[in-house]
Amino acid sequence: MRDHYRKKLNKLLSRAGNEEFIQLLWAVHILQSENPAPARKFILSETIPDGAISAKMPSEHSIHKWEIETLANELMTVPKAKPKKNGPIRTLRWDHFGAATDCVNWLRKLENVEYRVQKKREDIFIEMGRIAARQFDWQRGFVNIPQFYRNAFVYGQGPCAAQFEKAHGITLNRFSQIGFMLFVSLTNFPVVRNDRSWVKMGVERDEVERVLALIAMPFPKAAALARDRRRKMIHTADKPSILRQAPCLRFGEEGERIRAPLPELILERVTSGVFYDVVGGGGPIRDDYGRRFEDYCARYLTEVLPGFEWEREFSYRKKPNNLDTPDILCKQSEQISVAFECKATRMSQEAMFGVNPIEVRGYQDITKAVFQLWRFFSHCRRGYAGRTVDDDAVGVVLTLDNWLVLADTLRKQVLADAEKMALEKDPEISEADRKPIVFVAVPELERTLSTSTEATFLQALKSSNTKKYWGWRLDGVHDDLVAGTAHPSRDYPFANELGKLLPWWDELCEERGDRRDSET
Repeated sequence: MRDHYRKKLNKLLSRAGNEEFIQLLWAVHILQSENPAPARKFILSETIPDGAISAKMPSEHSIHKWEIETLANELMTVPKAKPKKNGPIRTLRWDHFGAATDCVNWLRKLENVEYRVQKKREDIFIEMGRIAARQFDWQRGFVNIPQFYRNAFVYGQGPCAAQFEKAHGITLNRFSQIGFMLFVSLTNFPVVRNDRSWVKMGVERDEVERVLALIAMPFPKAAALARDRRRKMIHTADKPSILRQAPCLRFGEEGERIRAPLPELILERVTSGVFYDVVGGGGPIRDDYGRRFEDYCARYLTEVLPGFEWEREFSYRKKPNNLDTPDILCKQSEQISVAFECKATRMSQEAMFGVNPIEVRGYQDITKAVFQLWRFFSHCRRGYAGRTVDDDAVGVVLTLDNWLVLADTLRKQVLADAEKMALEKDPEISEADRKPIVFVAVPELERTLSTSTEATFLQALKSSNTKKYWGWRLDGVHDDLVAGTAHPSRDYPFANELGKLLPWWDELCEERGDRRDSET
């Protein structure tokens, strides 16, 4: 059946014009957004089923964003149908909602049979982790101020920013500004041209080209890359997406027509995607963004949970070595309640979807973080660190990505490997020292702390290791615990500081303010 469904999907894609199908995917995506109006003129109204406009899960008409991303990538890998002697090829309609649903229905059947036939021997919890990696970012969304501020704070200052500008000939501020302008334009129109119209917006065409060199590819180049990268993966749902590297695709003899089937990925690329532009800068650059990630997390925690006493990393002596504490310590009544170890490692494709993800280096970094937390708790008990630890204390590995959401098998393996490391490196670490560990991605932390108190935050951390909440994200645990009770709702604490890191943001807000004043 797999071959049957694959042939059905490929037959449709082989009959689709590349640029036309990318526009169809864009239109379907926008039609199901909160502002569907821009897409209406590009899809025949009589082909749109009742309930399809602004459809959300679990609507029968909902086409998920990750499915649109997969279809765009599959389009790049399928050869075009050859003309027949007895007549022209029947092409796929680019203005028909049903053309998109036909493709996505065959895709769903293909993915389902691939799982049933080829993945049934695999650990279900590893597969659930893959599902989370594919879907959760889309469910969370990329259009938010924390996404901009956090990544500008981590990558947009000091050596990282200098490395980026030196390598690409444009500042991170300008890069993100032009990326945001492209996002807005491609949310309202299916195509943008790099022509003189940019000058009217105060942007030189050369600047646009520098940005496009990082976030866009000519369609033939993207297709060649997709064919190379996606042929190595068996399961369609697990294949790498070229749109994560190049969310914009260029069409025309000179690449003058710019399209993005999922404009939100432009924002992902100019924020967290900057990691891939700077990571090759060597050890000093990695140390720089690692420290800034720690600084960001410490500032955020201190700002939103002032009822705790906070302490940053310090060194202590355990002969013959000097050792560092975890990055952030949270104390109550002079006792440590939570110790945070920050890891700025990003998830690779292999870490998210590989056959043996636990072998990826990032999991080794997380294993080491667990060991460091247990070692610190042990050293506190043994009197080396000059601090005392609450009996119910929790360790938190704080990451940039959702490393272990729903991935219970991998979580258990990380803990088992950390225990093995502890036995090898410090056998005096006792069972009591191996306190519960919670793995939290910083976006989860931000969402949790937007509605928490000090007490409910601790409750959520401690509850995360219970059987009821295995695999849950921390914000989901917290929401479940406080459901039906009064709890705070706080704004993002650094929203008014975004303009300090990205000056274009304040300029945009001023322009909006001036526009509103002129209208009144």
